[in-house]
Amino acid sequence: MHTPPQGIELRAFVPERDLPLVSSWLKLPHVSRWWGDPADSEKAVREHQPRDSALICLDAVPKGYLCWQVPTRQELELVGLADLPADVVDIDIFIGELSATGRGLGSEALNQLCCDLRRNEVALAGIAASPENAAACRAYEKAGFRCFRPFREAGQDWNYLTKALNAAA
Repeated sequence: MHTPPQGIELRAFVPERDLPLVSSWLKLPHVSRWWGDPADSEKAVREHQPRDSALICLDAVPKGYLCWQVPTRQELELVGLADLPADVVDIDIFIGELSATGRGLGSEALNQLCCDLRRNEVALAGIAASPENAAACRAYEKAGFRCFRPFREAGQDWNYLTKALNAAA
């Protein structure tokens, strides 16, 4: 059985301090392949509420980024996921440092975030993954996410995975 790496923590995202690093990661091929155009992704990070974002750190050194939000009913309907509960918390994540991929950081970061969300009485968390991104799919499943169902967005196939965080979900 694989044990999660030690020393992983989520650190508050401070745009003034952290945006240049996150922007540099968004330009890397292993990130932009799944996150899309780096300029569009940077704009989305810049416009996201900092309180709903974090850096994934290993031994206090940033290695990745994650953010979360409650999508609007319209956003869910646009991608054909209107059957999700209106209060689902949607998560986006990437490991920016290529040398840190495949080491369990993403799974552990998701576990930590889900614990925080559970304490805040969130019932259900969700995350989208390209079926072609086998590493991400494994990481999400390792963190307890299970396939809700496939959907299509911007001409691309995705799987939406969910994780119940309390008995009400």
